[in-house]
Amino acid sequence: MRSAEKRGVTLKLMGGLAIALHCHGPHSEHLRDYMDVDLFGLKRELQDIHALLHEMGFMPDLEYNRQFSANEQDRLKFNDQNSNESIDVFLDMFRMQHVIDFRDRLHLGGLTIPLTDLFLTKAQNTKLAPKDVTDIIALLEDHAVAHGEGEELLNVNYIAELCSDDWGLWKSVTDNLIKVRKLVDYDNYTSVRKPELLAKVASILDGIASRDKTFRWKLRSQVGEKLKWYMEVEE
Repeated sequence: MRSAEKRGVTLKLMGGLAIALHCHGPHSEHLRDYMDVDLFGLKRELQDIHALLHEMGFMPDLEYNRQFSANEQDRLKFNDQNSNESIDVFLDMFRMQHVIDFRDRLHLGGLTIPLTDLFLTKAQNTKLAPKDVTDIIALLEDHAVAHGEGEELLNVNYIAELCSDDWGLWKSVTDNLIKVRKLVDYDNYTSVRKPELLAKVASILDGIASRDKTFRWKLRSQVGEKLKWYMEVEE
């Protein structure tokens, strides 16, 4: 990230490593082993991204990149020539089960994408894995829920804004928050300050529920679960 900054290249850390970078509280049980590195960059700077990673010993995975390019997916993989390590680079959009546009928010995040967007990359996952749950808990334990932006704040207004316009994202995020609340409440996952964490989950859910929904959201809500509300993801 520092090398990218020096070159004037927009490259931000995301995923579990980015969450670990933000979390410094007494919850080491929620910090885990990290098997990969995920970055977010801008498509218009792709040539500079290639040059930077090449200088650091990473070469593009041509077969993988060709597959995603054919499916119009803005995601590339680079492999270390001297190890099995790899880097995934998302370009312009975060495309997984849902599509989230980070491009106008990158100035809020320092070395990583913004904290609230990190939260959303986990909360949008319709197939919530144990590692996603631990990452969400770590974020909630270490950060305040607020109604505005801040480098170390979870902005409930922003979460509610996105969910009020996209029924599918709303369903995935709210379902996952309810799932996390149950897991913590029934002690499936430990929490340093359980009541405080549950209060933060409730605050986010309340913020989402109280936000006026757009016509687009209401129209899609009439279809409900009869139509799949998320995309299948090829790993």
